[in-house]
Amino acid sequence: MSDKKPKSTPAKNTSKKPASGKVTKPLRRASAAKSGQTSDKAAGSRKAKLFDRIKKSDTKGTHASARNPKSKRGFLGKASGASSRGGFEQDKNRFRTVWGLALVILVLLIGRAYYIQVANAQFYQDKGNELITSERTQKSYRGMITDRNDLPLAVSAPLATVSFSPHDYASEYYELKRIILTNPNSPQLQARMQKRLDNMDLTTLAAAANISFDELKKATAIDDSIDVTDEAAVKAALPSGAGSHYLPLLNKVTPEIAQSVSSLDFPGVHEKNFFQRYYPQPQSNAQLLGFMGQNANDPEGGYEGRAGIESQYEKDLAGDDGKVLVLKDAKQNSLKEIKQLEPEIPGKDVALTIDSRLQYLLYKELEKAGRLQKARWSTGMIVDVQTGEVLALSTWPSFNSNNLNEMTGENQRNRALLDVFEPGSVMKPFTVAAALDSGKYTPTTLIDTNPGSIRVRGYTIRDHNNLGMINMATLLQKSSNVASTKIALSLPPDAITNMQRQFGFGSKTPLQFPGEGSGLIVTPKEKETSRRATVSYGYGLQVTLAQVAQAYSALAAGGVMHPLTLIKDDKPQPSKRIMAREQAMSIVQMLESVTEAGGTARAAAIDGYRVAGKTGTSRRINPEGGYYTDQYRNVFAGMAPASNPKLVGVMLIEDPRGQIYAGLTVAPVFHNVMKEALRLYNVPLDKPLKTEPQ
Repeated sequence: MSDKKPKSTPAKNTSKKPASGKVTKPLRRASAAKSGQTSDKAAGSRKAKLFDRIKKSDTKGTHASARNPKSKRGFLGKASGASSRGGFEQDKNRFRTVWGLALVILVLLIGRAYYIQVANAQFYQDKGNELITSERTQKSYRGMITDRNDLPLAVSAPLATVSFSPHDYASEYYELKRIILTNPNSPQLQARMQKRLDNMDLTTLAAAANISFDELKKATAIDDSIDVTDEAAVKAALPSGAGSHYLPLLNKVTPEIAQSVSSLDFPGVHEKNFFQRYYPQPQSNAQLLGFMGQNANDPEGGYEGRAGIESQYEKDLAGDDGKVLVLKDAKQNSLKEIKQLEPEIPGKDVALTIDSRLQYLLYKELEKAGRLQKARWSTGMIVDVQTGEVLALSTWPSFNSNNLNEMTGENQRNRALLDVFEPGSVMKPFTVAAALDSGKYTPTTLIDTNPGSIRVRGYTIRDHNNLGMINMATLLQKSSNVASTKIALSLPPDAITNMQRQFGFGSKTPLQFPGEGSGLIVTPKEKETSRRATVSYGYGLQVTLAQVAQAYSALAAGGVMHPLTLIKDDKPQPSKRIMAREQAMSIVQMLESVTEAGGTARAAAIDGYRVAGKTGTSRRINPEGGYYTDQYRNVFAGMAPASNPKLVGVMLIEDPRGQIYAGLTVAPVFHNVMKEALRLYNVPLDKPLKTEPQ
């Protein structure tokens, strides 16, 4: 027996300690050669114990995971395990969730694309276009205003204003230098930028605009020493303050002159084109044509008619502006026109019935008389009897409508149409018309004016002299207030005022001139005898000079009212008869005596023509009550030739200081203007010319 102790075999682990949860790899079977003691039975026992231990280990691992909150979980908080069934269900849910989210995102993307490209495509197109394009207004050409012979009274001349922005110039200068400096590896780019820089020579601009080079240099304040790559330094060096963005180079010049500067394509140079209204005969036409003023509602500062014909026919004259789509650069400068959005519609020409020759002559005579009499103002009209066309209409003092600095609130008023006044004795022919129309009077009816005055309701009405027994012709020749009063008191209270209304008094003329006055005719009551008396000789009512001209034209036309007109091409309004021809022409014959020996307006007579007319000398109203005792208004209304009247002229002088009677102040104005008018229109003589004594 050997003393060596036999090798001990490893003790089997028979401990009941539970497994850690980790599946252990089965132990390799011991070699039969080494142990020599294994048997099939033992091997089977060990295999059974091993599988039992694996099963317990799996069970323990599952419970350990449930007990340990930090153990790993599957997708969406699902516990992970080794079960093949559990893994398949979880993968299927994950698959559905991922594809569901992908489908929702896809639908949202398609919906967004549809909204942008289809449903709201125009909005985004417009937004994009705003960045690179803009709408530019094309000003329409304003129509001309011409006289009856197509001579221009108001025209629009194309003009241009060229300005220079030192700020924009300097900004472009520094930017070009920065590009050249920061691109040393791009010689072609540097060459292009250097060429543009060379073209920015201020000497060229100064020569083209005829402006001082030193002024341009001072305005741009170019500093070549600054670091052009330093944005803050460049910004500080740019011109600022007054004149930094606008320095006028050429102001209101013709487009051809402006082209010499704008064609340089110089940075910072801007050209603005517009139309300037021009009036060849400014003073004589100022109140009639009106003037142009800036339109506050136009963002581009356009002009519109503010008075007279310019305002009344604004829509026809102005036309419609066009719109053009232009391509612009990053600095909002227009590069080129892309397309016409709205066509430009030029304004229409407006032809007046005015004869510019008569218009000028009338104004000069009104000015001459106004200055001679040291009057407040004077105004007048010439009307074609057969058509109602206004051949001349002017007022003094006036202003130069090409220079509105001369315009005041007083000299811009068209007195013949806007101002109302008490006319005085020029209304007596219509008192006679009412008398003849009543049937109670004839041209030969005698009226007793003794003793040269009449007492009415505590007031005394007087003539200049005691005229005694007079007929209708003498009433007009001597301008008898007493005879007019007796006629009025013998007729119904509304007889005189009704006749005045028939001749157009108390309502606006068909001219419908902006601001035109309508006057005021009030029918007196039965007991208002003093008012009935005063309206018969032109007091207690208000008229315009245009109404007087229209009424006298109706008398001259044999009792036919031809509505006044200022527009040559307008469809004439229908005429109407307001009294019998025999009665109207008898009044015209009576009015001839006014310009003959013994009449009040001998200065209105014209050699070779029979002239009919009536003077009116009335006191001016005192705003504090009553009438001035030393201030008068002189009016004369006449027609020629009286045998077959062609033209009617009415003149007014307000507050003459030289002489106070219309026969001495306005009658000469009528004579001078009507004489030339008859000559211009080749009106045949109807009376022998005077022969000079041998």
